Amino acid sequence: MNIPAPHTDQQVLRRVRIKLGAQVAAVITVVVLMLGCLSYCLFQDRQQADIRRALDYSLEHGSPDRPDPCIWLFVQRAGQLDQPAQHPPGFPLATALRRAAQGRPAQTDDVARNGTHYIVVTEERSGAVRQAVFDERYQSADRHQMLTVLLIAELVGLGLALATGAILAERAISPLSRALVKQREFVADASHELRTPLTRMHTRAQLLLRGEQDRFGAGTAEELQRLVAGSAQLAEVLDDLLLSASLTPLSTGYERLDLSVLAAEVVEAERARAAQQQLTLELRAPGQPALVHGIASPLRRMISSLVDNALGHTRPGGLVQVVVEVIDRGHTVELTVADDGVGFDPADRGRIFERLARGTQGSGHRFGLGLALVSTIVENHGGTISATSRPGKGSTFTVLLPSATRHIRPAEAQPAPFEVQRRPITGTAGPRPSRCPGSSRRRGRRWVGCRRG
Repeated sequence: MNIPAPHTDQQVLRRVRIKLGAQVAAVITVVVLMLGCLSYCLFQDRQQADIRRALDYSLEHGSPDRPDPCIWLFVQRAGQLDQPAQHPPGFPLATALRRAAQGRPAQTDDVARNGTHYIVVTEERSGAVRQAVFDERYQSADRHQMLTVLLIAELVGLGLALATGAILAERAISPLSRALVKQREFVADASHELRTPLTRMHTRAQLLLRGEQDRFGAGTAEELQRLVAGSAQLAEVLDDLLLSASLTPLSTGYERLDLSVLAAEVVEAERARAAQQQLTLELRAPGQPALVHGIASPLRRMISSLVDNALGHTRPGGLVQVVVEVIDRGHTVELTVADDGVGFDPADRGRIFERLARGTQGSGHRFGLGLALVSTIVENHGGTISATSRPGKGSTFTVLLPSATRHIRPAEAQPAPFEVQRRPITGTAGPRPSRCPGSSRRRGRRWVGCRRG
């Protein structure tokens, strides 16, 4: 199963910087290449024009006895051939001479011979058939030298283009990078500074409500209760903002963790809430550790947010199931949080993980920052998250994380601070066993809960 890599602000900016630098370098390289091709074509055309002028002059004024440099002239009159004392082997071209003697138009031939290239022009002039042979040896050497110079210039230009592109991209992206850093710092600072006075206000409101409740009328007490609830919700929003500002992938601090243990901790912590809301909370974990590479705190927060979301949208008497499984031949750990609550509109599936987007059903934070932070945590751990739902039938959130089982020794694959308890965890009150009983099965599946060891 392919698990996409995490995408953070800094990684996106790095990709943009690289892409922008590559584009600038490509443009400069293409411009240099076009100029080089144009220069070579002009140089070659100039050479051909010079060769043509030299051949025309030799045909008009030359003599076989006094050949021009790199040109040999052959003259045929009345069947007699006058030729230079020294000339390249294989010349003159007898076929071309016969064609010109028969009154054919002037003929130009390109001949590769003797390890070089010749241009041969044959035509009839002044009652004689003349054939001029030009050796392109030096012109070819000049072209090769120019190609070498252009290649070196292109490589140097490519290096300069890459450097220029990197500098321009850095200058273009740096303001945006600094703005993102300042934005995160501002959110973190603001959340931190607001947390203390908000906590004090929440505590004082609780104390006031508890200590003076008998002195207030029903309406005043109700408003105080709303004040306490509102301050608690605002504190949760500040916690989400603070987590959002500080939640970035870390290069260190990752360790092998048993996701089923973390899930058991969350389920145990939500036991009282589930009982208060008259809900059944169940956990199913594999018989072996579901090990992943990660950081415990954000992973625990991710599971807690999903369970909180499920509890907040399930009616009294409903069921919330947390399932941890090792799938894909041990390569992937799957966490599923399912409920039979109000669900959400399938049309909202594409935006439920967007920040500050809100749904219309349920009493909890279906959208907002909670699920956005869950998505960020999952991506930072190299995983994926998806959600399915039917309105009125509940919803299911599925998290896939790369397994760490293949990279550990058997001695390391031991669950730590929690023991697995083979019984359903429900929201009902009642005595808890002092130790973990043996395995039991329910409807063909094994349901487990946890307690602190």
